[in-house]
Amino acid sequence: MEKIKVGVIGAGAIAEMAHLPFYSSHPDVELAALADVNRERASSMARQFNVKNIYSSAQEMFEKEQLDAVSICTRNDTHVPFAKLALEHGVHVLVEKPLALTAKEALELEALVQKANKLCMVGMTHRFRNDTRALKKVIDSGDLGDIYYVKARMLQRRNTPSGWFMDKSKSGGGPLMDIGVHVLDLAWWLSGLPEIETVSAHLVHGIGRYDTIVDGRWESADKDEDFQFDVEDFASAFLRFKNGMVMQLEVSWAMNGQADEGIKIDLFGTKAGASLSPLCLYSEQQQTLIDTKMHIKANNPYQEEIHHFVYSIKNNQQTLVDINQGVSVMKMLEAAAKSSMFKKEIIVDDMILAKK
Repeated sequence: MEKIKVGVIGAGAIAEMAHLPFYSSHPDVELAALADVNRERASSMARQFNVKNIYSSAQEMFEKEQLDAVSICTRNDTHVPFAKLALEHGVHVLVEKPLALTAKEALELEALVQKANKLCMVGMTHRFRNDTRALKKVIDSGDLGDIYYVKARMLQRRNTPSGWFMDKSKSGGGPLMDIGVHVLDLAWWLSGLPEIETVSAHLVHGIGRYDTIVDGRWESADKDEDFQFDVEDFASAFLRFKNGMVMQLEVSWAMNGQADEGIKIDLFGTKAGASLSPLCLYSEQQQTLIDTKMHIKANNPYQEEIHHFVYSIKNNQQTLVDINQGVSVMKMLEAAAKSSMFKKEIIVDDMILAKK
């Protein structure tokens, strides 16, 4: 089989860390093009990862290249427009999270994906971790029984990003859209992708701008005064699902409390329970409570994600994170934001039932 010709839109940190290196090293991929408005940065990355051609716009890249697939590694508000452009040119899409800014945008993109008959995978990287995949196998085996309650969180004490992340028109929201999308998706996937029913949430702009220490010196929060800060920096949500399961979700960029080192998830089932970080099963045998630690070798989930996308294209099979699951996550995120805005529980109508 001929090599898959891949293009990347966006020469930012996520492209440099997660996409370009693993396309570049894949034996079945030709890294054909990189597009970014910052041509100097694109040129530097192209040399580093042996990209054949660089372009100043995605439109130019699609007009001049015959691509099979593209990774979209740009600002949140550009994800859907670039994905639509790729589909119009008959190209498979891997789009970084979040899929869209709104559920309506996500649904429009889903319709185009179905019409184009192309893959559109959402970059939910944590599904590709060895520890989460091992835990998923245990849960799918039925060892936990019926899962009735899930706690999921990622609380950062002082880690508010700068620039467009703080501008809702460009980012779509604060930590709920930035890291909450990963926490929610992972907990939802582990628990079997149940269909959402209602969401009640509370989003807070609590800490706001703050001075930080950078390289041993104080850096003033005023450095970002030119950027709008109209998103939350803490979010909490309570989600009810149609199978009877409920989920408590908490995420923050900044808060006055103990920070988490990563995503924390606890799942309570009728037969047993489980946790992620630490990776452990909680069961009962012969009237004795048993804690079973799972020792799983760590992997690079970005590499697994890219290789899975390439494999799915080569074998014409659906991806682990397909477009309808991305739509469902966007509906839950938007319902949380609306619940906080209107100070009431939101009934999520017309939810697409996600398939495993």
